Amino acid sequence: MNTVTKKQTSSIHIFDLDEAKPQFYSPTGSRTIVNADNFPILAGMGAVLLRLEKGGVREPHWHPNAAELSYCIAGNAKMTIFSTNARQDTFTINPGELTFVPTGYWHDIENIGNEQAKFVIVYNHERPEDFGISGSVGSMSARVLDRMFAINPPGFFDQLNYRSTQDIVVGPTPADFSSSNKSETPNPHKLNLGGITPQIQTPGGTGALGIATSFPILAGLALFLIGLKPSGIVEPHTHPNAAELNYVINGKVRFTVYGPNGQVETSEIGQGQVFFVPPGYFHYLENPDNVNGSNVLSFFGNENPEFIGLVGGLSAYSNEVLGSIFTKDPKFFRNLPRVEKNVFIASGTG
Repeated sequence: MNTVTKKQTSSIHIFDLDEAKPQFYSPTGSRTIVNADNFPILAGMGAVLLRLEKGGVREPHWHPNAAELSYCIAGNAKMTIFSTNARQDTFTINPGELTFVPTGYWHDIENIGNEQAKFVIVYNHERPEDFGISGSVGSMSARVLDRMFAINPPGFFDQLNYRSTQDIVVGPTPADFSSSNKSETPNPHKLNLGGITPQIQTPGGTGALGIATSFPILAGLALFLIGLKPSGIVEPHTHPNAAELNYVINGKVRFTVYGPNGQVETSEIGQGQVFFVPPGYFHYLENPDNVNGSNVLSFFGNENPEFIGLVGGLSAYSNEVLGSIFTKDPKFFRNLPRVEKNVFIASGTG
């Protein structure tokens, strides 16, 4: 069994998402929001941890300034996306599945299972805006709403008499509610990331890539599902075109981030914690446990995040250049293996 280790939480790069107090809580669910207000280093990305209890419904809503990429950690749910040209997409969501909602599209999430449903949801904005259908209806007069539905007043919306402009956010379904669709439903808005053959497979671990080539609907966001074997190490690297937000599903992760002006931070985090890396910052992560594996969700602020690794980077330059910058005789670097490719994930042994 993996042990949960949570060490440093005072770092500017770390936020304890699972343990933070939810900004919204009800008996049927909760939302824990991480944005630039409570995690100031964020730029171009934000996140929510959504928990839905049995019968809980995240009300139909939309984000006018951000797309949304969610990963189902636990539970069984159903989503309906209502979009341009009155298109409706309804599909089930199971653990390991990735769901993408373009900017401004209306969508809900219903827990159709008997256990808690848990989602990590990431946005491509550090302060994503949120509008719900309940508050939106409450902001309109019954006269206007009746007219839109061709109802003669006084009609349905007079009887509804809903006047609140505050969204419900998470509400309950009726006690006798039962879903008519609990089977796996294909849809272009979702990808079974946990079920695909990982594109990266090395002695140190695996990487299943939810990027535009494997999930074409993506725009502005992507996700790598990283499985690190005991002592596995992700190659030190940079992403020139994307920020990175990592969530630890289980196990432990040690990371080092090298920032401007020679700033270096090394920290270790555990299950439910996240760490953020701005675009272009040099960093790596590893599993410090030599017995148990670890799994990490690495979200990116680009549908095709670029990866520039240290191994190929050092191999690209001559012995004379390397000798000059490291103040060594160029002959010393004849012993450096020239590996002109990305290693991605290395084994910590051997």
